[in-house]
This record gives sequence, C-alpha cells and structure tokens, in this order.
Amino acid sequence: MRFALHPQQSQLFSLIYIPMATRLSFILFLGLASAACNPKEDREHSHAHHHSSDYVIKLSDLEKFNAGDGEQLFQMEGKKFGFEKLSFAITETQPGGGPAVHYHDTEEAHVVMNDKVTYLIGDSIFTVEGPFVTNVPAGVNHTFINAGDSILNLIAVFPQNSFGQYHEVRENPLLN
Repeated sequence: MRFALHPQQSQLFSLIYIPMATRLSFILFLGLASAACNPKEDREHSHAHHHSSDYVIKLSDLEKFNAGDGEQLFQMEGKKFGFEKLSFAITETQPGGGPAVHYHDTEEAHVVMNDKVTYLIGDSIFTVEGPFVTNVPAGVNHTFINAGDSILNLIAVFPQNSFGQYHEVRENPLLN
C-alpha cells in the first residue's frame, strides 16, 4: 500500500502546527482511505494468499554440477524460477580450487561475505578478502581461486533471466 499526500495536504502540514502523532495518524488515515477507494491496486499488491514456497528456492532445487578443479556450482537460471531479470550461481570452491578462464556475454557480480579470493580479470591479478562485491565486465576473460583455508561460497549474480553463453578460454593459470 502506498502513502502519498496531495500537494495541498503537504502545504497544510507545513503551515499549521499539528502534533507529530496527530500528523502520522492523519497520514495513515489518508493512506487507508486511498487503498479502500482503489481495491484493484490493493489486490495486486496483496501477498495474503502466497505461501513461502512462492518466494523461497532451496539449494536442492538448483542444478548442481562440477564447474572446475575443486568447485561445485549450484545454478539458478532465472527464467526457470519466475525471475524476469536475474540469474545467479553459488559456488562451493575448495581451498586452491577454481574454474577455467572464461567469459560471459553479460556482466557479472561476485558477492563474497567472508572468504579470500585471488582473481584474474582481464590482465589484472589481485587478492581480496570479504566482504566484497567484484564487478566482472561482459566479454572479459576471468577466473579465480579460493585463496583461503575453508570452502568458498561465492555468489555470482547475472542481470538477466538466463546465463547466456559461457565461453571457456583455457585452464586456470592460478591453480597450484
């Protein structure tokens, strides 16, 4: 439900001193009255008939496969799960493990909360410790290795409902 004041109502509040509690009550009343006058909008935004299964995707529901040396990947291709502009993958990468050098036709973001990762993106090699987000531009060769001592959970986010083309270029030069 959206609460919006008409410009004349906003002017009323700025010209007349009304205690804050009264102003908030009046704003709430205006919002409720507006919703009551527009039941279609209220139905469209209502989540009363949805179940948690409408919103939650379990890891066990995702496609799982071996994605490289010491790396398992869980993929959620958005269009298969009702997303319009989102896909992602979650890694379980062993220490010292990582995928082959590759690139995608779309940009990608890596989200890491508390692990250490060494990247090769384009010609740059660098190591970073979480929490961080890495920007991987579309069409740029990249790879990484888990530079930490425990399993790395990296979340790769893609801004479309499919992964598009995956282009493997060569073996990972960062692997020991």
